[in-house]
Amino acid sequence: MQKIIWFVSSLEQKGGGERFVLEGTAALRALGHQVLVVCDRLDEKASFDGRYDLKNVRCTASEYDGKSSYFARIFAKARGLIRLRRIIAQEKPDMVVCQSEYDAIKLYLLSRIIPFAYRVFVFGQMYQFKTDISRYAKIFRPHLETIVASRPGYKTTVTMPPPALSLPVRMTNELVSNLKYKAHRKASRIFTLSKQVAWEVSLLYGREAIVARAAFDRSYIDDAVLAAPCPVKTPIKLVSVSRLVDKKRIDLMIEGFTRSSIAGTLTIIGTGPDETALHAQAEASHRAKDIRFLGAVDDARLLTELDQADCFISLDIGDYDISVVEAMGKARRVIVAQDFDLESFGPEITGAVSIAPTPQAVADAINAIPQMTAPSPANMGALLDQTWQSLAIKISEPD
Repeated sequence: MQKIIWFVSSLEQKGGGERFVLEGTAALRALGHQVLVVCDRLDEKASFDGRYDLKNVRCTASEYDGKSSYFARIFAKARGLIRLRRIIAQEKPDMVVCQSEYDAIKLYLLSRIIPFAYRVFVFGQMYQFKTDISRYAKIFRPHLETIVASRPGYKTTVTMPPPALSLPVRMTNELVSNLKYKAHRKASRIFTLSKQVAWEVSLLYGREAIVARAAFDRSYIDDAVLAAPCPVKTPIKLVSVSRLVDKKRIDLMIEGFTRSSIAGTLTIIGTGPDETALHAQAEASHRAKDIRFLGAVDDARLLTELDQADCFISLDIGDYDISVVEAMGKARRVIVAQDFDLESFGPEITGAVSIAPTPQAVADAINAIPQMTAPSPANMGALLDQTWQSLAIKISEPD
């Protein structure tokens, strides 16, 4: 068995990234591996209301304000290098795993000082975040148009032609981007959540990536409902779970639901900075009474809402959404935007449709929910590949 450090910059909120770290490391420990989580920033919220024990997490306390400038963020991240080096030197791990392209830079630099093997998890895509400017660097620029054209959502998150950057920012971006390239070239393995990002990695870094993702424990999968799916009720109940932020496109979801003509309700679970604006949008709709905002809910309430749902919907720009996979595990029908890499689940998957991210396409998909193919036992193979146990095996496989 191996001694593993899982490094991540932030464990600060009740989010998908945090859950991925904590569940992934728990599954690794269940296999007998010794695992230590190290982060730069830590908040009690990441415990998911006490569900996860954060006592086994060591923090380098390299914090910065969320509104900090580009340069301030770089310096803040650099401050944690000395503390992270000390931890790695003390623990002498067999491998270090990181969960972002930028965290890979830290591991690359430290590995030049104290040799150790590291693996990189590209958790999401750098093209889905408007603030990431490394895609405009010379080393990545040749592939920019090709990648942007590959997913509808990229056209709204990537500025084309590339924006004008000041000389200091441009020079820093070139340096950081080159380090990121070298970090991925040096990694012993690279993992992604989808075939889409594995393809992006092959273009950007000239490396083959392993698709490894997870959303639940094996026991979570509802075998009985999968074998005999629930029929769609009338009126329908449509459910969404996500952070209320721009990239989740909840505004598009509300507009599409408002345009739909089928009787039913849209339940939106989650909180975030766009909450006030989304409430106002819903209240201005002629279907305001059919749109419910539940805010943050505990796991028991979430499972209740999923059990009662006829269909789950996510219009996230991202290629992989844990909440979507959780709904699939409970044998719910799901609607996703074309950005979601549904292809990775295989051609046998049923009960899921991928749509263009437009209001009318969303409305048409909602209207067609009663006619959607139900989930089936054919989904089981794909679902078993989404378990924390499967993820742990892939991550810990020796070179």
